[in-house]
Amino acid sequence: MSKLFAGLLLFGAVLGANEANFGFVHRFVLKKDQIAEVIVKKDYPKSFAREGILRFRWTLFQNSRLILLADYEGFRYQYTLMQRYGRDSVKIYLTGDYKRIDYRPFVLLTFEKFDMSKKRATLLAQFSDPRKRLEIKFNKPKR
Repeated sequence: MSKLFAGLLLFGAVLGANEANFGFVHRFVLKKDQIAEVIVKKDYPKSFAREGILRFRWTLFQNSRLILLADYEGFRYQYTLMQRYGRDSVKIYLTGDYKRIDYRPFVLLTFEKFDMSKKRATLLAQFSDPRKRLEIKFNKPKR
């Protein structure tokens, strides 16, 4: 009985550790090649105070696949997203200064839907910052 209780307790702890608390959430509705820009101010010691810029846009929607181009601090990424579980989101880490990966802040970009009549994609940006060290500002497009 105690092994069962310990197993359930461990399972609950692992499940709780994997749940992300999203502090900043923003929904972008973008036309083709329209750039979304997010400014990420990092709370480092004053000598290392920096801000990173996350830019992303989509370039092609074909066969229910969306090609997403992202640029964060000069590192460029290309993703193919679909509206299927496990293939609809990408995770980009915003800092790499923590040894424990569950403390690292990240953004989760999720492809929600595509409006064929208006030719616009809806992307959800969810920012997780467990240690509350970032300041997020949505720069483009204006609301």
